[in-house]
Amino acid sequence: MYGRIDILVNNAFDPSVVFSSVLDLSTEQLQRNLEMGPIAYLRTMQACYPHLKASGEGRVINFASLAGVIGLQGYAPYNMAKEAVRALTRSAAREWGADKITVNNVMPVADTWGTAANAPAPTNVLGRYGSPEEDIAPVVLFLASKDAQLLTGYSLTPDGGQIIDSAR
Repeated sequence: MYGRIDILVNNAFDPSVVFSSVLDLSTEQLQRNLEMGPIAYLRTMQACYPHLKASGEGRVINFASLAGVIGLQGYAPYNMAKEAVRALTRSAAREWGADKITVNNVMPVADTWGTAANAPAPTNVLGRYGSPEEDIAPVVLFLASKDAQLLTGYSLTPDGGQIIDSAR
């Protein structure tokens, strides 16, 4: 039905400012990552909340990252922002559960390299990157569906076994 919001998917970041060591991290880089990540997610979630509540079964699906979980070297501002997304998700899940709104994370390892010659080899146990269409989208569809009505506050990791149990 048009004219209402049942599902919100937050997936944004600015790739131009994700790289920095902890030692070299500027407050400007960190602020940009926080603005594009958890702060933007928060504002969007707040704006959609009344509509999600009115739907009677609202779904929020936030994209976090395995980079923050493993502390990917050289990505300090990105790691910090994406871990803040996970904290926001858990907090909203607890607060909004009474309103029948589920709030979850997806933390994929997807093939963003395409056919690039310098693409690093995947390091997960299945030995391949996930396909956005075949591996990641079905997880998002599941979380958006009635089948996931009892899941909230979770981080699902379609990652081919990259971080088995460490993101929970």
